[in-house]
Amino acid sequence: MSAPHAIFSAGLAALAIVASAPARAEPDITGMWALDQPTGPDGQRLHREPPRFTPAAQAAQAEINKINQANHRLVGEAHTKCWPTGMPGLMSTPFGIEFLQTKGRVTILNEVSNLPRTIYLDEKSHPDSAIPGWNGHSIGHWAGDVLYVDTIDFNGRNQNVSSQMHITEKLYLDGKYLFDEMTLDDPLTYAAPYTVTYRYKRAEGQDASEVMEYVCEVDTANLVAFEAEQKAAGRPSDFDPAWAAQLYTEPAAHPPAAK
Repeated sequence: MSAPHAIFSAGLAALAIVASAPARAEPDITGMWALDQPTGPDGQRLHREPPRFTPAAQAAQAEINKINQANHRLVGEAHTKCWPTGMPGLMSTPFGIEFLQTKGRVTILNEVSNLPRTIYLDEKSHPDSAIPGWNGHSIGHWAGDVLYVDTIDFNGRNQNVSSQMHITEKLYLDGKYLFDEMTLDDPLTYAAPYTVTYRYKRAEGQDASEVMEYVCEVDTANLVAFEAEQKAAGRPSDFDPAWAAQLYTEPAAHPPAAK
């Protein structure tokens, strides 16, 4: 065999070896985790600089604070109405959080929210048909040991989360910890993109068994009082008092079934 043919054959053999090599396994993040933010210098490193809000966002928050203080209100609209936690708060609650890795997606469950978060790994871009929601629409891909995630399409109902919110994340393992480096870019809320990093540790023992049930039940009297406060302050509301009044009425007993 001539030298050129030998070199060519050796190249083909090398390519065959590379092609037949098994794909590199993704890091295993499946399981129960718990938020474990460090304190001191390490905590300051993760949180970096505090967010800077736009003048409009500051004014909106000041108005909310003023109304709440005037009515001695401790529970805001989201908790009063039992709204889902949504993103980005879903990733920073003190409740258990579970990651599930399956083909083409990573699913995130949190005890405090009944809405699962799905990160689609087999979509290259966000579809035009995506419906805006509390968690937005997330697509991601693994690059080495890092999961890169891009999230848009928010419904804009959560505080400090407008419909223009754009969240990018880098999730990775470092020793026994899972990190989520998250950047929030919302021109209606933040004067500049804001980055924060959350650290989680694997839940162990009884805490690692499952996501526990968490139920938020609307207190009707508190809801009616909240809406009355908003109306008195001149804030718009689609609240229907007639609907709330029905909740005070005991349901009529069902007649016995005919024999």
